[in-house]
Amino acid sequence: MSMSPTREGISGLSFPRQVWNLFRIQLTNWRWSWPQMVLTGMLAPMVSLAALGLFARESGPEASEFVLTGSVTMAILFETQNKIASNFAFMRSTGAFEYYASMPVRREALILATLGAFSLLSLPAVAVTLLLGSALLDVPLGFSPFAPFCLLLALLPSAGLGALIGSRCTTIEQASSLSLATTLLMMTLGPVAVPPDLLPDILVTIGHANPAVYASSTLRQSITSPSGLDVLPSLGALCVFALAAWLLTTLGMHWRARYSRVS
Repeated sequence: MSMSPTREGISGLSFPRQVWNLFRIQLTNWRWSWPQMVLTGMLAPMVSLAALGLFARESGPEASEFVLTGSVTMAILFETQNKIASNFAFMRSTGAFEYYASMPVRREALILATLGAFSLLSLPAVAVTLLLGSALLDVPLGFSPFAPFCLLLALLPSAGLGALIGSRCTTIEQASSLSLATTLLMMTLGPVAVPPDLLPDILVTIGHANPAVYASSTLRQSITSPSGLDVLPSLGALCVFALAAWLLTTLGMHWRARYSRVS
């Protein structure tokens, strides 16, 4: 992992500049591996899409829309939550947190920069999954003006949850296993990739506490079945989940006292 900035070089930078510099560091660390990230980020969603698409075609267009947006949601979870969890666990185990904490850098800047970098890196896999899934399932796309904002809010809760998991785990293996288990649970608890009328009532009820349900709903209401302002309740729920993950990560992340000035 690159740790090139010095305390003298970062000292006195404003919060936006801290975020920008740390964002560039994270992108630089992954500049050679993003094609592999696109491939691995597409693999599980496309397998899921192909399997669920078999019943979706017989269940009507609504089921196909659920399968498509559910697969895109899975791509988001694999590319943001899982990758960020592993990255934060790596930084914790290698002492990167202590390294950055010894500088005049706010932990919020590191968290925000990491969320931004991995959210950006997830976009190719999300876009390819959406376009290929639309063609395979014969689901027409109709983007609403809210679509970019909806995609951003669909990314944030999973990215925040990945940061929370990674910041609390001591090894990369532990973070990867826990994040993968969480991803699988989130995909099955509630109407994420399957319409609610095809699920047991208990799963539909539990789904009200699952951010993946709101992410899938938001994508569906802004990409496959644009519904205008009807998407606002789902967007509000995603904001609540993202804020909760952000606060828990910030409060639970070990960060030593920073220098107030450079000697």
